[in-house]
Amino acid sequence: MIDKMRQLETFARAGWFARGVVYCLLAYLALTGAGASDASPQGVFRSVQDMPAGKWLLGLLALGLALYGAYRVYSAALDSEGKGDDAKGIAVRIGYAASGFAHFFLAYAAIRLASGQPSGGDGETEQRAAGMMLDIPLGQTILGALGVAFLAAAAHQLTKAWTTEFMKDMAAGAPRWVVPVGRAGLVARAVVFATIGVSLISAGWFGAAGEVKGLGDALYSLTDHPELYSLVAIGLFMFGVHSFVDARWRRIRNEDMVSVLKARAARR
Repeated sequence: MIDKMRQLETFARAGWFARGVVYCLLAYLALTGAGASDASPQGVFRSVQDMPAGKWLLGLLALGLALYGAYRVYSAALDSEGKGDDAKGIAVRIGYAASGFAHFFLAYAAIRLASGQPSGGDGETEQRAAGMMLDIPLGQTILGALGVAFLAAAAHQLTKAWTTEFMKDMAAGAPRWVVPVGRAGLVARAVVFATIGVSLISAGWFGAAGEVKGLGDALYSLTDHPELYSLVAIGLFMFGVHSFVDARWRRIRNEDMVSVLKARAARR
């Protein structure tokens, strides 16, 4: 049991660190103008690839993202965080699973680029997937439902920012500045999630796959409002810092997890 917990902790901390790198570099590209139109995870991967020993760094980044994906899928499947089997708990666990698979996709994109294969621009893959979905029965309804799910996720991010519930998972030694940094990061992420959600609902309503936005497209769509764009980009940098905070101070091995793992073991 202890080995499983240590493995889970390793996966989580490596993943939070990799997520922090992606968000901080993405915000840097957006704020410096070094690649504002390419301020996306794919743009980050291309920037890392151009660094000395870029392919190795990109491989390490992909590994961290994949480990975080594994952590989230594990959390969803075995309820390692004790969210429960009621409607709210199941919704949270579905969100964990979706996050896990999204990070698997990011890791795959990074590996493709490191191996010399094109990664594609931000939004292209999402738009192709949306186009395929529109070709199936109820495809427009499914896209709309996904959009609603992103809006719900945005609302959840805002709730966490307002209530600072993320602090309950922090170790006692976490510094005080974690609270404003976490709040700013979560609000910025909520704005991006809401933009993606609206694009999915619009795509479903009008049957237009080209409406779908990825993370970079969602951020770039705010450039018509420079102040908002800058604030969101700064907030995304803060979310990257918040991810580093998770990697350092987030509590993984606690009494709730021990009881959950013991209960799972007893059922076997």
